[in-house]
Amino acid sequence: MLEQVQYERFISLMPKDISISFKEAVKEKARFIVLKKGETLFDEYSKNNKAYYILKGSCVRYIITPSGDEKAIFFHTEDFLPIIGNVYVRSQNSSVSYLIKANENTEVLEIDLSIQEFIKTDTVYIQFAMQNALSFFSIQNQIQNHLIGLSKEDFSRWLMKEHNFIFQRFHSKDIASFMGVTPTWLSLLKRKLAKKQSP
Repeated sequence: MLEQVQYERFISLMPKDISISFKEAVKEKARFIVLKKGETLFDEYSKNNKAYYILKGSCVRYIITPSGDEKAIFFHTEDFLPIIGNVYVRSQNSSVSYLIKANENTEVLEIDLSIQEFIKTDTVYIQFAMQNALSFFSIQNQIQNHLIGLSKEDFSRWLMKEHNFIFQRFHSKDIASFMGVTPTWLSLLKRKLAKKQSP
């Protein structure tokens, strides 16, 4: 059960006309979690029916290769795609798995999806959730298209222009991993771009 302050923080992020029954269900079923930097929020093998909302902080989504290497594939903050769900279906044909880790000390609201009986009847929340899902897939698709369609240097320029907070909030090793380059290459490129921007 949420404390009043935590509850009010979450409700402030929801549509104003969301139903009272939904609010009460969230207050009763949700849980406030504080993650330390590097701590795992959940992985592919977590058998839970939860959704997570970042209230403060940031997380990185990784895939785990067969050799055990972690490769960053996406970023989340309290302002950038803050809703994270354990939505990926495990496949016997998959050679990789995934996990979500805190990029910094992070405050998360864990929502037990057993409240879906309220979700199904709350049209305001359904519309809110659909808009967030569409936003996630739209942004993810745009970033991936640019990552594939541009050179590494041009993609870096585009990413810095459109989503500069990624370079301010996340570690260079994770950004380099996401781009498929080495941290050294990324560091040299950032210096090169900084020189071009200097008067």
